[in-house]
Amino acid sequence: MRSKPQAAQSARAPLSLLTRLRVILFGHEDLASVIFWAALVGIAGALASVAFRLGVRLCVRLFSGYWPHSEHGSGLVAVALRLPWWHRLLMPAVGGVLAGAVLLFLRRRLVSSKAVDYIEAVKVGDGRIGFSGSILKSLGSMLTISSGGSIGREGSMVQLAAMLGSRIGLLARAPVPRLRLMVACGVAAGIAAAYNAPISGALFASEIVLGSMAMESFGPLVISSVISNATMHRVVHFGKIFDVPHVAAITNWELILFVLLGVMLGHLAPPFLALLDFAKAKFIRLKLPLYGQLALGGVAVGIISVFIPQVWGNGYSVVSHILLGQVFGWALLAILLAKVLATASTVGSGGVGGVLTPSLFIGAAVGTLFGGVLQGMMPHIVTQPVAYGVIGMGGFLAATTQAPLTSILMIFEMTLDYNVVLPLMLTCVTAHYTAKVYRHGKSVYQATLDHAMAAEDGDDWRLHTVQALVKPAAVVVPRETPLSGVFGQLSRRTVRRVYVTEGGELIAWFRPREVLLRLRKGEVGWDVPVGDIAQPVNETLSPDMSLTEALDGFLRENVRTLPVTPGQWRHMMLGEVSRDDVLLAIRDRLTITK
Repeated sequence: MRSKPQAAQSARAPLSLLTRLRVILFGHEDLASVIFWAALVGIAGALASVAFRLGVRLCVRLFSGYWPHSEHGSGLVAVALRLPWWHRLLMPAVGGVLAGAVLLFLRRRLVSSKAVDYIEAVKVGDGRIGFSGSILKSLGSMLTISSGGSIGREGSMVQLAAMLGSRIGLLARAPVPRLRLMVACGVAAGIAAAYNAPISGALFASEIVLGSMAMESFGPLVISSVISNATMHRVVHFGKIFDVPHVAAITNWELILFVLLGVMLGHLAPPFLALLDFAKAKFIRLKLPLYGQLALGGVAVGIISVFIPQVWGNGYSVVSHILLGQVFGWALLAILLAKVLATASTVGSGGVGGVLTPSLFIGAAVGTLFGGVLQGMMPHIVTQPVAYGVIGMGGFLAATTQAPLTSILMIFEMTLDYNVVLPLMLTCVTAHYTAKVYRHGKSVYQATLDHAMAAEDGDDWRLHTVQALVKPAAVVVPRETPLSGVFGQLSRRTVRRVYVTEGGELIAWFRPREVLLRLRKGEVGWDVPVGDIAQPVNETLSPDMSLTEALDGFLRENVRTLPVTPGQWRHMMLGEVSRDDVLLAIRDRLTITK
């Protein structure tokens, strides 16, 4: 038997590198480990976004023979301007056929219980996102975008980042609430990588995906968003996406005009969303195979681009030209109408991508036109019509997403100009409340959630019980194990409970910190069996116990973890459940059903 100094030295022995990693990575109740996983999701999300961008560039090269970034210009629009008219006509159709074939394969061959959409995985799912489905969906999006489809690339960037967040959460053996949080961290990382907007990335995930601003979830979202942004723009050296001019100080009287801009954008956003729904319904009624449907949408985009090539892609370069005052008047109106029709054709035919960027495009064009008209009517009051384009981006985004706070911060992060704050707040909030009157307040993301709710019959019954929250217990030892053997194998992180078994059945438990104090005072010896100092188990949970029943157990015992057994008393131990995870799960249920 070892002496007390020998046992103490054993308890303080340095841990191996593998043990330390296991302690850090799989102890997901600790703050440090949550931060670690959130940071890892941020890095993975940024790298996935980089890979998607590079994939789009390569596909553009294969489709057109030109790189989208060269001395001749930047983006798909620059490529379109260099192509002959017949190439602009056919290229979106060819891309639509290929994208449709990929998505059709996804529908027919990869039937999985795992969600593919990140909103579905968080709102009504268990946080699991299918790997193969996400990759194929992103490949289809890549083919659509790189061939000239009028849709944003941020959708697939967020999808890939969310999928990696889900996979990392599964690697960490995170329970369902934490797994959902990891998916939301991926969403925040994807938005931050796409728009160089880390704060709005975290808010987007909070407002739209999680539906909660609780600090327990918002903190990890911020970590993922910041790490992703730093990786994209300080390590990989991606630059800003828009060239935004400085906005001069807005007079108090002119603020009234920005309220009118918000009202107008709030009235225009619902018809735009209705047009997307109308286009989807019309394409579905044609009963074409998916590749034929997407090819037809590509033909529509190709025809438009023969006359107005500025409709290709996400339109970043065109938005920059609008904000710099290089496109205005009737030419801008024609580009705006063409962009709306091209976006409806791409989205309606089944193209996979994001609608945030088209919303920013439309908001910039409408705002600039509105400012130009006001300048013609009131030249002494309205001196910078381009300012209305900058503010219009946020207003239209707030009206389509029903997320005004995210919209305000996104535009502010893109401009880093304090002069836009007051008119931006007025326009976004006004547009939000005006648009909320229409469509029963449903945002552009509501169709995804409605589809998911219908597919899941409104919810997953397993998420009402503690079964999905069970994780392996930190330390389980036989009752005859001496204390020296227990503390010799304890990790350096905080272990709240050590469980004691006899014949494989749970019989008792003790708090290591309390026992260690008794050891240091000499009240017990290092050779004492753990069964002699442990206290009986008074409360256990069962896998089929409801969340509210489990919470009652935590309140009765006033503890942070409880063991899980098949029955109430003296059974084989299945694992343990954290009180924090139960509270997160209850909050999730309340968020979904409110």
